[in-house]
Amino acid sequence: MKFSEKLMSLRKSKGWSQEEFAQKINVTRQTVSKWELDQTVPDMNKLVEMSKLFEVSLDELVNNIESSNSESTYKESSNEKNNKKISIKIFILGIIIALVLCGIGFFKQNDAKKINEERKQQATEQSQAAVDKAEARLKEIEPELNSLQKQSEEKEQERDSLNMRDSDWIENVGKLNREITSISSKINALEQEQYILVNKDYRVFYQEVEPITYNIFYYIGAGVFALMSLIALIYFLVTRRK
Repeated sequence: MKFSEKLMSLRKSKGWSQEEFAQKINVTRQTVSKWELDQTVPDMNKLVEMSKLFEVSLDELVNNIESSNSESTYKESSNEKNNKKISIKIFILGIIIALVLCGIGFFKQNDAKKINEERKQQATEQSQAAVDKAEARLKEIEPELNSLQKQSEEKEQERDSLNMRDSDWIENVGKLNREITSISSKINALEQEQYILVNKDYRVFYQEVEPITYNIFYYIGAGVFALMSLIALIYFLVTRRK
């Protein structure tokens, strides 16, 4: 059975549509469709996710090795020379897998560090830009406040200088009071804006990636190497006795 057919069979056994399965492994439905049509194949990370999701081994997911073939291969490899070669191949395979995993861990850690540096730089630039913008606005507010306060004082002086005996005194006083109130409202708004600008926290925070989390690749790599070495040794010793 091809991988595409096996994938379709496993998906249907779970009762999932292509859309539902795609959401579970964070790909598009079109990607799943291409896998099942044997147009493309998933990468190793996605294969590992699928094996966990379907609760099958990675070998069972991607390989089609019948038990009769494995038995015949085992019987054919009876002489010591072939046993040594197979043991060495298993050992080398363990080294390759361990190196690949360690390489992935190394590059992942470097990528995480680069991402953190980029995010930190962006956050710093955004923070500085916000500070510069606030400082520029504060410089604009100060002369505006001085101008409004001066206007308010002039209006108050003009109101106080009105002659109460004038027939239109009440009307003029009311007009000046309204102008003074309007100016005062503008002054209060500017003072409030000024207070906010001065006391605001302009730091831009970013989510940091923890490079240490990728140490798991080193641990898995070491575990795979130890396991493959043990398998190679046991295989060689068992077949040698035979």
